[in-house]
Amino acid sequence: MQEHLLLQVQTSRAQVHQELKEREDVEKELGLVKGWIQDTRGLLLSPTADLDSLLQELEVFISRRQSVERMTELQQSKYQDLQSGLPSEISMQLAEVALALGSAEDQVTLLLELSRLQDIEAKLKSISDKLENKAGDLKEAKEETKSLCEECESCGCSLAELGVAVQEFGEQNPLLCKQLGDAVAKLTELQLHTAQQARDRVNRLKKAEKQVEEYQSMKKFILGWIEKAEALISGNIIWNSASQLQEQIRAHQSLLRECRGLHGDLEVMGEREAQLADVLKTEGWSQQVKHLSRCTEELQQSAKTRLQSLQDAAKDMLRLEAEVKNLHAAVDQIQVTLASPDLNKLSLREQLTQRQHLLVEMESFKQQVAAVQRCQSALRLPEEVVASLPICRTAQTLQQEASQLQHTTIQQCNILQEVYSHQ
Repeated sequence: MQEHLLLQVQTSRAQVHQELKEREDVEKELGLVKGWIQDTRGLLLSPTADLDSLLQELEVFISRRQSVERMTELQQSKYQDLQSGLPSEISMQLAEVALALGSAEDQVTLLLELSRLQDIEAKLKSISDKLENKAGDLKEAKEETKSLCEECESCGCSLAELGVAVQEFGEQNPLLCKQLGDAVAKLTELQLHTAQQARDRVNRLKKAEKQVEEYQSMKKFILGWIEKAEALISGNIIWNSASQLQEQIRAHQSLLRECRGLHGDLEVMGEREAQLADVLKTEGWSQQVKHLSRCTEELQQSAKTRLQSLQDAAKDMLRLEAEVKNLHAAVDQIQVTLASPDLNKLSLREQLTQRQHLLVEMESFKQQVAAVQRCQSALRLPEEVVASLPICRTAQTLQQEASQLQHTTIQQCNILQEVYSHQ
């Protein structure tokens, strides 16, 4: 009987020692978890905590919580088998640790969501800043704006997903839900503002596309006129005849007619440059307009000066050509008369009278030659050009022919008079 009692005491003592040891192990494990929670709170409060660190901590929290839940189940199962209740000190410690883990896990979840919101906020601010930037090229600006619109839309989708997640989260954590909900609402408002900003930029770029097209069209026309004007003005003037001068006059007049609208085009180009400065970098455009304006003004003035020279030369050439034509007609008429077979059929007396009459007519040669020389000296042409003009060579030839005709006719009259006096 004593041996049986002794065995029971020994068994109970062993059970007590085992129970104490198990309780010590549980308390030790719970102490480690409490210490870990305390250490982790320091990380959660750190301003340098990044998203990857928070995600790692969340995984550890979940693992720790599951471990404590298993520990609680094991302790409850053990004391249920012993037909006893879970000791209050262990129950309180398990509940305290579970509550602390749950609270810390909620905090990590909140920080994770806030971190995502901070990322979205940073992205939206970056999009907004880029939308205000000016591009150097319209095509580049359109492509960038399209990309920014897509990014903004993506932020909107992320916020919508977060909004749903916050609602689900709020069923268990109403206080944290309000904080997250306010942050999501604030960011949603920012996203809507940024989306409107993007739409406004798209509309401005569409308007700018038309303005750039107008600017480039006017620029192309002006550059074409400048090229045409430079080719015309740099070309040599052909002074040979009034008709050739008239052709060149018409070319210069046509050029000047075409440039009448250039001043207005340049003003419009300046206006377009000012309007496009809202979305594009147009620093060089203003200088471009000034350069084109200066070139067109200089070329226009040069064309006017050349036109005046051509018109003066054409007037002088027309007068010279008319006088040369008159002299040419007079010389031809005398030559035809002198060469007529009918003249030689006349009597000596009649031939003499006829030639003497022609000599009287030839006196007009002097006036006609003088008129030609006056017109020739009055030509408003470069001196080096006058000597080589075909009309001037023709005038010189006609003067020589007129002089030769007079000389020949005088000789013929002298011969005829001498022959007639000896009859």
